Parts: sequence; C-alpha cells; structure tokens
Amino acid sequence: MAKSLLRKNALMLRRDGKSINSIASFLGVSKSTASLWCRNIKLEQEQKCDLALSSANGLRRGQLKGALIQKNRRLEKLAMYNKNGVEHFEAISDKEFFVAGLALYLGEGSKKDRRIMFANTNPRIIKFMICWFSKFFDITKDDFNLTVMINEIHRKRDWVIKKFWSDYLNFPIQQFRNTIFTKSLQKKVYENYDSYYGTFRLRILKSTNLSYKIGGLNEGLIRSVVK
Repeated sequence: MAKSLLRKNALMLRRDGKSINSIASFLGVSKSTASLWCRNIKLEQEQKCDLALSSANGLRRGQLKGALIQKNRRLEKLAMYNKNGVEHFEAISDKEFFVAGLALYLGEGSKKDRRIMFANTNPRIIKFMICWFSKFFDITKDDFNLTVMINEIHRKRDWVIKKFWSDYLNFPIQQFRNTIFTKSLQKKVYENYDSYYGTFRLRILKSTNLSYKIGGLNEGLIRSVVK
C-alpha cells in the first residue's frame, strides 16, 4: 500500500478513536511512524476515556468508570453555572462593563510605566479589553501597538500565530510588531503545541495621560472598599 494511502488510513482510524498501537499493528507500520502521522489529531475526551477503559484490567476499569461519572457530573455543574453566568450578564450595563475593565487592568495591566499596556494569553479577554478601551476612552485601532510573546520553540509558527490573532481580533498583520521569542533554560514541552498562540500584548501609543487617568480610577475603586 502506498505511503500516502497508509497515512490517510491512519488519520481516519485515529479520528475514530483508535489507539496508536492498534493503528500501527493494523497498517503494518512502526508505532513511531503512526504517532508521527497522527500527532495533530486531538481525541475527544470520550475517545480518550474509551481507550483507557479498553486497555485497563477489571479493577482499574471500575476505577476509571467511577472517575468518568464524577467528571461528567462536574462538567454538568460547570455548564449550569456558565449558563447562569451568561444569563446574569445578558444585559450588562455600561457601569458594570466599565468597572470590569478597570478590575482587569488592575490585575493584568502595566502600573509602573507611564503608558498603557495589557497582556494576556486568552484571546477573549484581549478582545474584551480592546472593546473597553474603544468604548470608554475613544481609542481607535490605529492607536494600538500589537505584539505576541511566545517561547523560542514556536519560531517556525510565527506566521500562523500572527494570523490567528489577526483573524480573531480583526487587526491587519501589518500592524503587528516583531514577535518576541523568549528562551528558557529548560526546553519547554507543550501538549497543545499546535494550538498555543502565546501571550498577546496590547500597548496604546501616546498614553501617558490615559495611564494617569486609569491609575486614578483604580485607586478610587480600591479605596471604595479598602479605606
């Protein structure tokens, strides 16, 4: 069988939740080859559980089933609370939105430099803050300085990473500064290597006065509770 067809079949089997060992055995290839072909396919949680159950002995299988039941209960509870949270803020007021942005900046924004800078790995939080700056301080897209910070091992993915942030935030890639690649003494290993997009940093140009204003507002927010 041609190698390309073998790889295609391996991908199909992996998407169906088959183990790497069973794929290698069925197709007559090495385990390392099957693993390499299937490395970008992420199994659903249910598929992972099925694989674990099928390879476990009787006692272990019972333990896994019990853990799965507990996990499903936890996920159901999380879904319920998420639903309640969405309903609670379905009609969020401008005042609530404003205070939420202040609190986020207080926790994640720059307080030492005389400029506005906010960084986070969560794309939704970054988009939240872009909307917040735009709504309450009339900051336009052209006022933002955009930078991604990520480990050196992702250098080959630079364009993919920028494209992800560009598409999600609706900013042209041309507006991005050069990616900041960080180095660590120990080689970092990511389980989600292909779906990790680093830390995104927003800076607002010519923002000294705005940094003073937000600093004063956050001081007032804290003092409203902590005298």
